Amino acid sequence: MNVKDHRVVRIEEALKVFYQSINLNRLDVETLPLRDALGRVTASDVAAPIDIPQFNLSAVDGYAVLASDTFGASPANPAIFRIKELRDGFDSSLKSGEAAYVSTGSPIPVGSDAVVMLEYTRKIEQDIIEVYKAVSPGEDVSWRGEDVRKGEIALREGVRLKPQDLGMLASMGFTSVNVYRRPIVGIISTGSELVSLGSERTFGRVIDVNSIILSAMTIDYGGEPLPLGIVEDDFEKLRSTIRIGLAKSDVLVLTGGTSVGKADLTVEAIDSLGQPGIVVHGVAMRPGRPTALASIEGKPVMNLSGYPVAAMIGFYVFGKDLISRMLRTVDEPEPHVSAKVTRRILSPPGIRSYVRVNVSRRGLDLIAEPVRSTGSGIISSMVRMNGLLVIPEDVEGVDEGEVVEVVLMRPIRNLS
Repeated sequence: MNVKDHRVVRIEEALKVFYQSINLNRLDVETLPLRDALGRVTASDVAAPIDIPQFNLSAVDGYAVLASDTFGASPANPAIFRIKELRDGFDSSLKSGEAAYVSTGSPIPVGSDAVVMLEYTRKIEQDIIEVYKAVSPGEDVSWRGEDVRKGEIALREGVRLKPQDLGMLASMGFTSVNVYRRPIVGIISTGSELVSLGSERTFGRVIDVNSIILSAMTIDYGGEPLPLGIVEDDFEKLRSTIRIGLAKSDVLVLTGGTSVGKADLTVEAIDSLGQPGIVVHGVAMRPGRPTALASIEGKPVMNLSGYPVAAMIGFYVFGKDLISRMLRTVDEPEPHVSAKVTRRILSPPGIRSYVRVNVSRRGLDLIAEPVRSTGSGIISSMVRMNGLLVIPEDVEGVDEGEVVEVVLMRPIRNLS
């Protein structure tokens, strides 16, 4: 692609062209102890090696019985049972007219098919109880294999492990799980005006916040950030650092140098390092219009705006999707809410706008208040907002009072 061709394309077209140009090689697999696997992504289907539960278990504290022995039982006409003592670790069996005390989660003896809750029984002799309630077959029993059958797929490949998933694995006897290696995301900040976090603030110098933001977003999306530092506006230094980043990472992300200007050399440097080079330069979105996407010998490269908000939105749109595909994760829907817009919001035709809004409760309604800002470099606008209103390309804004769908990024607070 000629980097001077600044034809702006829609997001769907940009994604299509980008994915056609890169190689999404399968990530390596690593084995982790369950305690360290929260948030990681399963690398294969996991089949149950045993039935869960392995035995018929009591769901309550009470007495295991043959349900038909309780039919007709009532406070006025209790059923009488002889208590049979169970021995731990041994299979026991019950005959008609016998009952065995069981606690919640313990196996019920062979021959029983129901459990009577303790409160519906009374011990009248050392080994005799009365039962005041009829129970149905299967009542308060967790049957063998009721949770998962042996051989059944308990967890699919591409599941981002949550606490309940780890519990399921533990219940099946697993102590570890195979997960995909986190994709390494190299992050380069460009611009002679930038200084690293902790540097002395001097006139004309700007703290590099993009590497902090994008590193955190990478972790949030399931990747492993590799900050590669700041590169000044020097073509050869850019080329050299990009080469290093390509060798060390699965994905390379640069910020800055995406627009047209004498010091904006990043796009040219990327394009000079391999085929097909830049495949998209300019996306019909706001903020983030100057975003460039590239493939260097099949490795994905993103060049995002140097403005923090635009960089965040660009990585939200393209980086999140890419990492998800690399990890083969299933779609994880984001929380959406319907809210009334408090004032009219304009959006240029043909552009997808990502509007920062603050959603709150007003009585029984949710309202979306656009966060006022003067540009895509105002980080406070991302701090103050708790949702994104996405206005499609074919909609020229929304009217005051219109009900819209908002992607929630943070919890909703009540208006004071």
